[in-house]
Amino acid sequence: MDIRELEQRVRAAGGRMTKTRRAVLESFLGSDGPQALIGVREALSKRGCEPDRTTLYRELRFLIGAGIVSESGIAKRGRIYELVRGHRHHLVCLGCREVRSVPFDDHLHREEERILRDERFRVLGHELEFYGYCERCR
Repeated sequence: MDIRELEQRVRAAGGRMTKTRRAVLESFLGSDGPQALIGVREALSKRGCEPDRTTLYRELRFLIGAGIVSESGIAKRGRIYELVRGHRHHLVCLGCREVRSVPFDDHLHREEERILRDERFRVLGHELEFYGYCERCR
């Protein structure tokens, strides 16, 4: 995934690639995992872009609504944001509170299809976190 592909997705959702929106997306592309709002703001500041809180929330809401960025609530951590890249779930360290994304095979996608077929319930999303201790905190 690169910035050109993300720009196409923004346009397909009826948006424009503003300076702030581009900076937000570039910050996610340069990140190894999910970011809290403060992390997004710090990444933007390093890029010389310092939108006010309202503008940043508006950009994130657009990107979430367009299916480009996901928002999750991690217990004791608050809201985190990351690019949508298929099924990604999180490892949450109970010691340092680091949150990392972890890729998953398509097992849960198959389970969502089964739920639709057997339960007649269309899943729009899900969250899965694994809690434990990272190597530094063990």
